Amino acid sequence: MSVKARDDKPSTSSSIVVGCCQSSSTTPENSIVDYIEEDLEAPNNNTLFHAANIIENGEKIPVGIISKKKASIDFTFPKRPKVDIEFQDVRYTVKTFSFKQREFEKKEILHGVSGSFRSGQLVAIMGPSGAGKSTLLNILAGYVETGVSGKITVNGKNRSSNSENFRNASAYIHQDDALRPYLTVREAMIVAAHLKLGFSVTKEYKLQLIHSILELLGLETRFNTECGRLSGGQKKRMSIALELISNPSNVFLDEPTTGLDSSSCTSCISLLKRLAQEGRTIVCTIHQPSALVFEMFDKLYAVSQGNCIYQGPIKELVPFMSDHGLECPSYHNPADFLIEIAVGEYDVDMSKMMAGAVKKFNEERDTYYLGTFSRDNYILADAGENFDNGKVAVYKFGTVDNNNEDINVKRYRISRGSKDDGRKFRIKNPNERASIFMQFLILFERNFKASIRNAFLIYARLITHICIAPMFGYLYHNVGYDATHTFGNYVYLYGSILLIVYTGKMSVVLSFPLEMETLRREHFNRWYNLIPYYFSIILFEIPFQLLCTFFYVCGSYFLTGNYLENYRFALFTTMCLLATISAQAWGFFIGSTMSIKIAVFIGPILAVLFSVFGFCTRYVDINRMFQWMWHISYFRAGFHGVLDTVYGMNRTDLWCPPQTEFNYCHFRKPDVFLREVSISGFETYKNIYLMTGVIITMHILTILTLWFKLNKR
Repeated sequence: MSVKARDDKPSTSSSIVVGCCQSSSTTPENSIVDYIEEDLEAPNNNTLFHAANIIENGEKIPVGIISKKKASIDFTFPKRPKVDIEFQDVRYTVKTFSFKQREFEKKEILHGVSGSFRSGQLVAIMGPSGAGKSTLLNILAGYVETGVSGKITVNGKNRSSNSENFRNASAYIHQDDALRPYLTVREAMIVAAHLKLGFSVTKEYKLQLIHSILELLGLETRFNTECGRLSGGQKKRMSIALELISNPSNVFLDEPTTGLDSSSCTSCISLLKRLAQEGRTIVCTIHQPSALVFEMFDKLYAVSQGNCIYQGPIKELVPFMSDHGLECPSYHNPADFLIEIAVGEYDVDMSKMMAGAVKKFNEERDTYYLGTFSRDNYILADAGENFDNGKVAVYKFGTVDNNNEDINVKRYRISRGSKDDGRKFRIKNPNERASIFMQFLILFERNFKASIRNAFLIYARLITHICIAPMFGYLYHNVGYDATHTFGNYVYLYGSILLIVYTGKMSVVLSFPLEMETLRREHFNRWYNLIPYYFSIILFEIPFQLLCTFFYVCGSYFLTGNYLENYRFALFTTMCLLATISAQAWGFFIGSTMSIKIAVFIGPILAVLFSVFGFCTRYVDINRMFQWMWHISYFRAGFHGVLDTVYGMNRTDLWCPPQTEFNYCHFRKPDVFLREVSISGFETYKNIYLMTGVIITMHILTILTLWFKLNKR
C-alpha cells in the first residue's frame, strides 16, 4: 500500500470558499487503500470528504459533521472500463384496464426523453413525485424493459435487451434496503465477496477488500453488528458496500437519501461523489436535496410530467432558469426553486424549457464527441447529419493549403452502434463468479445461519409436533388393534395426515413472498443463479420438515397400538413423509405465485379441497366435474397409503373384546373395513408414485414461476 499526504493550499480570502468535490489523486491500480497520514486523529469515515475542502481564513473547517480537523482514507479500486450511457427518444408506456370504458388503455409515462451520463459524473435525476424519475432510472439500469421504446447506447454501442454484459458492469441499489437482518456486517460482506469474486482470488485479498470498503463507508466499527440493528444511514451505506465488492463501472441508486437526516445525507452523497471521481458513472434519483447536497452533484437531469426540463451542470441551472425568465431568489435553494417550477407554481411555458433542455443535450453531445475524436483529428459533422441510420458523420482534417489558407476536409463515417453492424456493448468481467455448486454451499450456509439465529419459528414447529404427538397418542390410545375402535383409528390416521399437511404447507407458504424483493435485487445484480438459491432453500426446509414429521410419527404411532411389523411402520412413516413434502411443495408454489395476503388465504383453501377427497367420500359419489381432483390429490394418496399400511397387506384379524355383544366385531377382518371405506384394491406403490410426481412437478413449476418473475422486466 502506498502512503501519501494531501496537499491543500489554503485560501487567503476571509470568506468561506467551498471547493466542492475535488478530484482525488491517482493511485496504482493494484493499490486497494491509501492512507493519509497527518498529525491529526484520522477518522474512519469519509463523510468528511467535503469538510476537507472547506476553507475559512486559510484553515479547513468542518461542515456540521465534525468538530475538529480530521483526515480521511482515500480508497482506490482496481481500474474498470469507463461506461458512458446515452439515450434518445426514450418512451415508457403502460397498459391499464378502464372499468368505465371496459377496455385496456395505454398511458405514456415518459414522453421521448433524451440525455447522456458520462463516466466520472455524479448525476442526479430530480423531479417532483410522479414525474417519472424512478421510471427513467429503472429503464437505464435495465430493470424495466416492457413498454420501453427508444435507443439506449453504452459507450456508443447499442445495449441489447437484458444485456448480461451491461449488468456485469452495473449495480442497482433500490430505495428500500433489503438486507439480511440476522447476518452480521462481516458475514454479509464475506458472502457477497465469495459470490461476486468467486474463488480465483485469495481469502486474504477478499478480507482486505472488505475492510477497506467498510472503512471507506465508515462501517468498520459495525463489523460484528447484525444488519438488522444498523441505523437507517448505516443500512444505506451497507447496501452500497455490498455492491462495491464487484467494483461496478456504473451504479444506479433510487433515492439514496430517503429517510436519512441531513448529516447522513451529506455522508451518503459524499461517498457517491468519491466513487464517481474514480471513473464510475453514478446515477441516482433524488427528491428535494439541501443546498449543500445539491452542490455535490456534477450534473442534473430534471424531469416534470415525463419530460426533461433541464440537463446539464449544476452551476448552469440558475443561468438556464434566468434565460427563461425565472429568477431564483437570493438565499433560495435552486433545487427547491426548480421543484416549484416543475409542479407548476410559476406561470412558465414548459415547452420552452423542454426545448432548451434538448438544445443543451445536443451541445453537450457534440462537445463530448469533438473531445473524443480530437485525439485523432476528428471533428463532428453538423448536428443535422449526426445520427442517420445509426452512424455519426465526422470529418478529418487534411493539410492546410498556404495559398488560399483553406483546409482540405475529407469525410469519414464511423459506426455508433448501428444495428446493421452487429456491434453491441461488451465489457470483460475481471471477476469470475462462484460456480453453481459453490453458490449453493454459500447460500445454504447463509440461510442456515439466519434460520438458527431466528430460531423461534424453528423451535415452534419442532415443539408443536413433539407436543401434539402424545396428545393424539393418548386420545386414541390402543385403537390400532381393537376391532371395535376401527373408526377411531380411522380418525387418528386422517388427523395425522391433516396435521402434517397443514404444517408442511403453511410453514413455507410465506417463504418466497417475504424473500422476493431481496431475491429480485440480488439476482438482478448477478450475485447468484436461481437454481442454487432455490436448492439452498428447499434443502434446508425439506430435512427439517421430515425431522418434525418423524418425531410426530414416533410419538403417536406406538401409543395408538398400530405397530405390528417393522415394515408396516417403515411404510407408514414413508407415506407420512411424502404427504408432508408434497404439501410443502404446494406451499412453495403458492408462495411463489401469489402475494402474502392471497397466499395465506389460498393455502388453507386448497388444503381443504384436497382433504375432502378420500375421507368418507367414495370415488363413485364424486361429481364427474371434480373427479380429476381425486386423482391428483396428494392428501388422498397419503391418507389411503397409511390406511393400506395399517389395514392392508394381508393383515391378520383384529382383536375383538370378549364382552362384545354376541362376541361379534364387524371389522374383525381388516379387508372388510377397507371395502367399507372404498379403498380396497389400491396398491401402495401407486400412491408413492403419485406423491413423488406431485413433489417433482410442483418444485419445477415453482422454479419456472420464480424464473419468470425474476426475468420479467
